[in-house]
Amino acid sequence: MRQFHYILQTLLHSRGNNGVKLLSLTLGLTVGILLFSQIVYELNYDTFYREPEQLTMFGNRYIKKTGEITDWEYDTFRPAAAALMESLPEAVECATPFLMFHQPDLYKDDQKLTDTQTLFGDTLYFRTMGIDVLEGDPHFLAQKGSVFLSRRKAREWFGEEDPIGKTLNMDKSRELTVRGIYEDIPGNVLFRHNLVISLPTLEESYGEGTWYSNDMYMVYVRLRQGTDLDRLNARMSDILAKYTAVKDRWDGSSLEGQLLPATDFYLSHTPHVQRLVILFVLGFSIFFVSGMNYVLAAIATLGRRAKLVGVHKCCGAEAGHILGMFLTETALLLGIALAGSIALLYLFSEPIEDLTGIYRLSELFTPASLWVPLATVGVLFLLAGVLPGRMFARIPVTQVFRRYTEDKRSWKRGLLCVQFVGVSFILGLLLTSAWQFHQLMTLEVGFRTDRLVVGTARAGFGNYGTEFAEGAQRLADALRRQPFVEEVGVSEQSLLTHYSSQPMRVQNSEAYRQLHYQYLAKGCPQAVGMELVQGRWPEHEGEALVTENLVKNLNWGEQALGHELNNVPGTRNVRDAEAARVVGIIRDVRNLGFFQEKSNVAFILSPNYAATFHVRLKAPGHENLLRLNQFVKESYPQLGLTFLSYEDVRREQNESVSRFRNIVSVTSLCILFIVLTGLIGYVSDETQRRSKEIAVRKVNGAEAADILRLLAVGILKVAVGAVVLGTATSYYVSGLWMEQFPDGHPLSVGWFLVLALLILVLIVLTVIGKAWHIANENPVLSLKSE
Repeated sequence: MRQFHYILQTLLHSRGNNGVKLLSLTLGLTVGILLFSQIVYELNYDTFYREPEQLTMFGNRYIKKTGEITDWEYDTFRPAAAALMESLPEAVECATPFLMFHQPDLYKDDQKLTDTQTLFGDTLYFRTMGIDVLEGDPHFLAQKGSVFLSRRKAREWFGEEDPIGKTLNMDKSRELTVRGIYEDIPGNVLFRHNLVISLPTLEESYGEGTWYSNDMYMVYVRLRQGTDLDRLNARMSDILAKYTAVKDRWDGSSLEGQLLPATDFYLSHTPHVQRLVILFVLGFSIFFVSGMNYVLAAIATLGRRAKLVGVHKCCGAEAGHILGMFLTETALLLGIALAGSIALLYLFSEPIEDLTGIYRLSELFTPASLWVPLATVGVLFLLAGVLPGRMFARIPVTQVFRRYTEDKRSWKRGLLCVQFVGVSFILGLLLTSAWQFHQLMTLEVGFRTDRLVVGTARAGFGNYGTEFAEGAQRLADALRRQPFVEEVGVSEQSLLTHYSSQPMRVQNSEAYRQLHYQYLAKGCPQAVGMELVQGRWPEHEGEALVTENLVKNLNWGEQALGHELNNVPGTRNVRDAEAARVVGIIRDVRNLGFFQEKSNVAFILSPNYAATFHVRLKAPGHENLLRLNQFVKESYPQLGLTFLSYEDVRREQNESVSRFRNIVSVTSLCILFIVLTGLIGYVSDETQRRSKEIAVRKVNGAEAADILRLLAVGILKVAVGAVVLGTATSYYVSGLWMEQFPDGHPLSVGWFLVLALLILVLIVLTVIGKAWHIANENPVLSLKSE
């Protein structure tokens, strides 16, 4: 107890210094725990399901005639699920196909529901995935119009009422009956949802997938215990051959299939692994810098605390007792810092959830994952406590009779060097992530997005065909008459999404390329601001525009105009219609964004199904968007139509990059603050330790500027090399990060040189600001204190 009393007195005596330590430790622990916990969270993707080691995904790939092998794709064929169950009863317990590409608007009592994530599944979905059904019979998913709700959504939408038998409305065109409730799904699964609608409900409109069409289903397979997956995959071609042609398919290629453990899928994508590695580097950097800052602050007090240590040793304390006292002191400070971290995480849980994309912060800190923050605290305790503690323990007992003159300058400069490397590296990553997001938001997408908004009418135009097209045209005319609207175009879907696809044969070759196409109404390309390169705009049904990339990849050369798009009907949903014919060439449209190669895109004039409206507003865009949504809500409530700006669509497309940038930004601010507090502490210690030397120099004629120059040059000797090393490393890592971005251009070396220069300037300004008082102080006062 006496030792504990001494420790408390020491902490209270150095309140200012300990306040800086606490702030540094709290920030380091908060960000470090958050990043390390998120890494573990993402490493455990798809482990939520019951017996996740038995759950697999079916994928397929093609071997082309040329010998080229495509990548494994897990958007696959619907019949694969039934085929595997039928052929492998001894190995397959159950299998299920499902879809998530369509996210309908849902209504309850005419109120649009928010935060809905919809999956369309069949009767075996819950059993295959290993999700507990709390109420209801999954066999209802064989019927159109059936829906199961997650426990949280059932409570949110229906309160204490029993939701079974209640109804919802989908797209203002289909009534859904609630048939059951299932357990909530966490965020670290590939296909997160909070309601499951019966698969036949969607297939009624889009058709049921076959072995040759609509290969957009996810197929999950649950294996029986003891199944040898490698042996099963070796038989896959023979199994598939019972149901479909695996040789000489549409382009002469061969089909192969495999089952992949569901828990392996997330980490099989290189960008995910790269992101986790960078998150680890960020977490380790702030964690390590925070610890080193604590060590630096502790070493800075050696001169002041040496006599106290000597007194303890005179009273019989041994080196182990001194080490124990310092470790106890560190443990107390870490305990307070941990409490502060918990308070910060609780108070700022919502901003943190938005920042990281985690649905609920509590998902990071489950009983199974509490070892992560505990391990982080334990390692930081050893890092921050043992090193300076051993230094204090080695102070000789004779220090009680004289001044302690060992300043440990090499230790302090080494620790500063580590911090400068860390902050330079992190700020370099911040520069790269900010540049990447800027590029994604500003690169040309093939049409003008300024003040352009988009919305899809879910119902209200009658039967598909002429009646539907006329209804959509009447709405387009009504929108054009509004005083805040410039232009209106109508197409089947948003321009920045996945279109219908069809293989197209390359001219004078046996190779094929994938065509992405959608249908639109007359005048739409002009209204959205596409750029015509050659030919003319479509005037008659069946006429098509194609992109330059399609012309290049299909080897059409100068003879593109007049070409037919084989197997693509010129009239929507009329299979025996004449093929669409090319009348114009436009600039490339990046419908899939910039993380994939350019698509081969075609737009075909046929308005029979077009109900997505592209409206270019007059300035100011934001205010007029509100007016537009208010107009359609009041005038056409039956359409379920809500407009969103294309800037927001692009932000949603690039949300992962935006979140990564935000994580790096917060980490950078925290680590910069920690390093600057460490630097201020170092300068304060140096000026105090060298106060006599500074006074003598001033007596001998030195000016304040000379003193400041002396201190700044001393710091720069440490900082220049450290900053160069940190920024050079960040430049290299940034180049690797930008490789996932096909159209991205890495920042030039010049930007990193400017960053290094700014960091050095900030360091010098911090030194000058902290040392200004002592440099201008009357030297007599310093000599008196000596």
